[in-house]
Amino acid sequence: MHSVIVVVKIPDRETDWSMFLDALEPKAKRAKSIDRMAPNVWLIDMHKDPAFLGWLLALCDQRGLPFRLLPLEKPPSWLPDGSGPSKAS
Repeated sequence: MHSVIVVVKIPDRETDWSMFLDALEPKAKRAKSIDRMAPNVWLIDMHKDPAFLGWLLALCDQRGLPFRLLPLEKPPSWLPDGSGPSKAS
């Protein structure tokens, strides 16, 4: 698996989402190759940042937030050359 797209369901209470993002931020800052594609969607390069996937899913589990995964066997081809998972918060 080259990368994975993770979609987290945003909770109804805005404070729950803010707390989730606050808890995730320190891990995202250390990650070398992630791209936050939308407020609740992350593209994670599994060759460079597999630990971030673990942190993200563990945090979802702790907070009771449903999520979905889309594994990608090859690099995303819809992204122009030179772009892709990058440091994002």
